[in-house]
Amino acid sequence: MYRTCAFCNGAFDGDGGPSGLGVGRRLAFDEWRGRLWVICGRCGRWNLTPFDDRLDRIERVAQAASRGRVAAATEQVALIRWEQYDFVRVGKPPRIEYATWRYGERLKARRREQLKYVLPLTVAAVGLTIAVNAVAGGSMFAFVGNTAQLGRYMYTGIIGQRRVILEEPPICASCGAVMVVRARHLQRARMVRDAHAGMGLALTCPNCGREGAQLIGSDAQLALRRGLTYLNLKKPRRQRAEDAARLVDSAGGPDALVHDVARAELTLRSLRPERRLALEMAVEEQVEVQELERRWREAEELAEIADGTLSGTDALEEELRRLKENPPSQPNG
Repeated sequence: MYRTCAFCNGAFDGDGGPSGLGVGRRLAFDEWRGRLWVICGRCGRWNLTPFDDRLDRIERVAQAASRGRVAAATEQVALIRWEQYDFVRVGKPPRIEYATWRYGERLKARRREQLKYVLPLTVAAVGLTIAVNAVAGGSMFAFVGNTAQLGRYMYTGIIGQRRVILEEPPICASCGAVMVVRARHLQRARMVRDAHAGMGLALTCPNCGREGAQLIGSDAQLALRRGLTYLNLKKPRRQRAEDAARLVDSAGGPDALVHDVARAELTLRSLRPERRLALEMAVEEQVEVQELERRWREAEELAEIADGTLSGTDALEEELRRLKENPPSQPNG
């Protein structure tokens, strides 16, 4: 097995784990077609492994992947994490299997970040309460609970003030002002249908209060993610990843859910809490694995060429040998 990437010449990280290749921390495999790749940690390109003992290695990788946790998936590929390794399996897992882990962890991460603001304020409130009780003999312990709520409110406000960096700042068609879009502004945004992109996001101008611009493509996805994150923090409910995943499945998948909401042309703040979380899940899925699927398609084309050459006829190998021994002359100039 080679030690460096065939595309950027960078050294592979990792030791290959269960594959026995000796290199690689992120491996991709396709059991049906018998493909096994080492994904370069530097450039992200997929390096096809030698054909000789590939099937045995694929089986070992698949067994390890079956014990891992699916982090993200599209119709074609799934990203699985097991110990310190990442496996990319070509195929589609059931959404309910990985929703609990992936989005449950996302919600837990938000709560942990909130605690960075809640805990210091709560500790300060407890200290103040003890001091006041000692001096005045009063009771202020009810203040502690309100302080925790204040910390959550402050955290949500900080998230709402975060600016959404778009490829080009939109210009309001009503007042002509350049729209500085922040996460809190997107609660008034309205998902709409777009003839080319399938889905667009109509923005309400922060300056004049009228709908003045529409985002599509990656800009719409980015703005949606920021707006939904803010709304799901601003109006917290008992959020369960499993319930949101079932909503995505019942709609027919992430794309279908996004299109359903776009057809209704509702503002983000008017969506039910469980539907908002499901929509956030759907948009995150679309964004997270688009690049992974693009890389897979590119790698699969190269694999078809490489494996076709490796399993070629004697006549093909004889022609390759002849070309190596007698290279064609180069044209003058």
